[in-house]
Amino acid sequence: MQRRDLLKSAAASAGLTILKSGTLRGQNAPSNKLNVALVGVWGRGTAHYNVLQNENVVALCDVNEHRTKEALQIFPKAKPYFDWRPMLDQKDIEAVIICTADHHHAFIANWAMNRDMHVYCEKPMGITVDEVRTLRANYNKRKAKIATQHGTQRHAYPNFERLRELILDGAIGELKTVHGWDARRLPRPGYPVAEGMPPSFLHYEQWIGPSPYHPYSPQYFGGSNGLNCLFWNMYRDFGVGQMGDMGAHTMDLLWNSVDAGAPAGIEIDQEVSDKYDPNICPVKLKASFHHPANSWRGPIEIVWYQGGLKPQAPRGYIDLSRVGNGAIFEGTKGSIFADFTTRVILPNNDDGDLTYYKRRGSSETLPLIQGTGQVTQAPPRRPSGQRPPARPMPAGFTSMPSAEVGANGFPTVQMLEGNVPAALGLPNTNVDEILAAQKEGREIGGPGSDVFQREWLDACKGKYNNVKHGTSSKTHCDFDYSGSMMEQMLLGLVAHRAGKKLEYDQATGKVTNSSEANDYLRRDYRPGWKLNG
Repeated sequence: MQRRDLLKSAAASAGLTILKSGTLRGQNAPSNKLNVALVGVWGRGTAHYNVLQNENVVALCDVNEHRTKEALQIFPKAKPYFDWRPMLDQKDIEAVIICTADHHHAFIANWAMNRDMHVYCEKPMGITVDEVRTLRANYNKRKAKIATQHGTQRHAYPNFERLRELILDGAIGELKTVHGWDARRLPRPGYPVAEGMPPSFLHYEQWIGPSPYHPYSPQYFGGSNGLNCLFWNMYRDFGVGQMGDMGAHTMDLLWNSVDAGAPAGIEIDQEVSDKYDPNICPVKLKASFHHPANSWRGPIEIVWYQGGLKPQAPRGYIDLSRVGNGAIFEGTKGSIFADFTTRVILPNNDDGDLTYYKRRGSSETLPLIQGTGQVTQAPPRRPSGQRPPARPMPAGFTSMPSAEVGANGFPTVQMLEGNVPAALGLPNTNVDEILAAQKEGREIGGPGSDVFQREWLDACKGKYNNVKHGTSSKTHCDFDYSGSMMEQMLLGLVAHRAGKKLEYDQATGKVTNSSEANDYLRRDYRPGWKLNG
């Protein structure tokens, strides 16, 4: 046996990882820092700043050169890029975090996995069924070597595992139907018309990337940090609306408790849903997904509602209008009503005596991410009724940026000096906060605030002990688990476009009763862009 093979064998048995250099990484390795590239350094990218201070950030990539310069203040050793394609050829990169606009996600993730890099990808994994299936297949082929995590970070809330325990242990009898909803409404009349020129520091062609070209408009860049996606993700060439935004977060709450793959049938309630628009994703949508039985439950139906549509409340005294994102699990013995952090069991009036519920002991509860999960019931940080101080208004602004539409059907985009829209020019306050904290020697973030990212970083280093979480492994939201979930959500958009009930074969990734619908599973890319690179 060659020395390298001997090292691989010993490392595997000890829970260690062999790096590209041939050195060992694991719980007992001398150096346990990962070489990470961050793609998209503003918006969701800022959510990773804190945890990445404990790693080696070797590359930063953003289409906005000003954002890259800001992030370099925290990560001064990183090499800057505006195009992620040459970045992925940087030899020392071991892991990639993807926080770009949604239409780039699948490309960057697939290219990175092709190079055996670990991947954390903000949701959604892709914007077509073909894209998420490609990522899921690529990950499953390489899962012994790499770790992945889909950016549904609310999964770190303890409520996700507590719900799963209730369903598995029979708190509502046999599971039959699950409802989930999102109340956000962001209509648009169509793509914005050309307006002005991109600022010199914005690589607009690179932002367009693989999608069909649309001329520059400030409408794509009118948001604040973390919310600018609401200015472009309803346009079909750049996103999938709420199906891939809060829909991904909310469906994750359901998905964690049903152990399902892609649905066998998809049906849209066309009477209550918006009419299909080739340019804009639907605001109102009601989609039913039919799932076959698995090893522990019978067949179930998952029903998704968005844009103000909601299911009937399980009891008359429950007001669903007060719950923006929620779920209802219906079984033969009762229901569970839940949001991201809380749950209520509602047994049947007559036969819901709970004698059928086999409650598990404290030693049998499902493990939370990083042991504690993300704490959601910490003591208040300020006296009751006292509001946090308001953020200072940017110079020249009359209000903070908002994606709510005006009389013309578009949001009002406020401009900074030099005719720069908010998302391109507002200062990166996260950088200032971290630099100040470093100077004062204090930590940023509350209890468990980074556990979701830390779980992935630990898995990259081999610290996962072969634990399996439902249909996910190494991490709670790997590309296998999350790939099937997003495949389902995107099939809802395919059925909406097809205008008929669809029958689907997950094994082949084909609609079996509509050849036309199979054309809607993928999209065309601009010349020079390929998904598999």
